Amino acid sequence: MKSKLIVFLLLSSLLTFAQGQRETNIGASLSAELQKEDLFLRNLNLMVEEEVRLIDNIKGFDRSVTSLGLDYSFFEKRMKVGGYYAFIYLYNDKHYYEPRHRYYLNLSFKQPWQRYTFSWRGRVQGTYRDENRGAYKTNPKYIMKNKFEIEYSVWGRPWKPYISCDFSTELNNPIGNELTRIRYQGGTSWRLNRTDYLDFFMRFDNYFSDDDPHVFSVGVGYRLKM
Repeated sequence: MKSKLIVFLLLSSLLTFAQGQRETNIGASLSAELQKEDLFLRNLNLMVEEEVRLIDNIKGFDRSVTSLGLDYSFFEKRMKVGGYYAFIYLYNDKHYYEPRHRYYLNLSFKQPWQRYTFSWRGRVQGTYRDENRGAYKTNPKYIMKNKFEIEYSVWGRPWKPYISCDFSTELNNPIGNELTRIRYQGGTSWRLNRTDYLDFFMRFDNYFSDDDPHVFSVGVGYRLKM
């Protein structure tokens, strides 16, 4: 019953946001991720991920993202710190295919309570953009993100539904630092066996700039834990 309530609230929220007056684009995300736990040291983990995003009603290429990172867990795995690199190849708003390089640091904390898990993730990232493919006011562009999530463990079932909210704030905008996007997301992980997982989600990106349309996306991801 509780999992059905979470799904209902998620669908209601996303549909409300998607029905705003500004243009809403439809997108999709497909990803595959490898996680290697206890790499060299206990609680030191490796992550490799490949993601492809589609846009324009799932007919056009938006970007591909290749990520590599390490994170370390402590305090009984309730806290985690990590560093990551991502190579991004996207179709920018100037209609050029552009390579970008992104580096980011994460700090996260989670607290279980009964069948719920409450978590927070803070991230500071810098993105280096190609000046030959577009004119940018700031390069690199620095952003701080704060993500809050609630996950529910369904007794006797292999899935864990969740909802989350992610706030993005620019850190070096010459006009002034401000909140630029709120990302609402909800879905579920599905444990197939001891090592293999599927993730299904719906996501709504609410951009505050008048130049950027809102984006409603659906996504499927595969994870292999080793």
